[in-house]
Amino acid sequence: MTREQLGIFGGTFDPIHVGHLFVANAIAVQAKLDRILFVPVGDPAHRRTHASAADRSAMVKAAIADNDRFAVDETALHQAGPVYTADTMPLLQAAHPAAELSFIAGVDSLVASPWRRLEDVVGALRRFYVVVRHGTRESDLKATLDALPSELAERFEFVRLPLVDVSSTSIRARLAKGEPIRYLVADAVERYIEERGVYDKTHE
Repeated sequence: MTREQLGIFGGTFDPIHVGHLFVANAIAVQAKLDRILFVPVGDPAHRRTHASAADRSAMVKAAIADNDRFAVDETALHQAGPVYTADTMPLLQAAHPAAELSFIAGVDSLVASPWRRLEDVVGALRRFYVVVRHGTRESDLKATLDALPSELAERFEFVRLPLVDVSSTSIRARLAKGEPIRYLVADAVERYIEERGVYDKTHE
């Protein structure tokens, strides 16, 4: 029996934007993954969040509602912080025991700060898909991969995708200046932010 192939796409999603959606869909198709699990992190170890965990999860749900291949997993929302991927993976394995898991991340996230117990993370995966974005190179990860046992390093696969030049930081900056974010986020996410004042200064 063929095991379900699940892609794990973790992040703060503060807010989720079209770049996230494009990457998830492109890798799902290219890697023939059955589903992509968006895993919003409640209290991440290496990043400050701006919207509440509940709002960020709600925005992810709104953004992916029209794609049957996408789903939300709130495991990392309920973990006591600071949350590390190495602590989340065993919980995801327990929640999806019949599936093979693959992870999706950008080169920048792996280079920006050392991952705690990276060997444990990769050991739980079939593949680790690394998105090579503008301004990043595969060679940026050489030291990280060289430090891993060869059988784990071989699980990494670099994926080059067209540049979608948008970030959650730039979206928050536009909102702070009263500038439009339409087409940078899903329409449902734009409505959610506007109706609830998610990034108003009173919510910072």
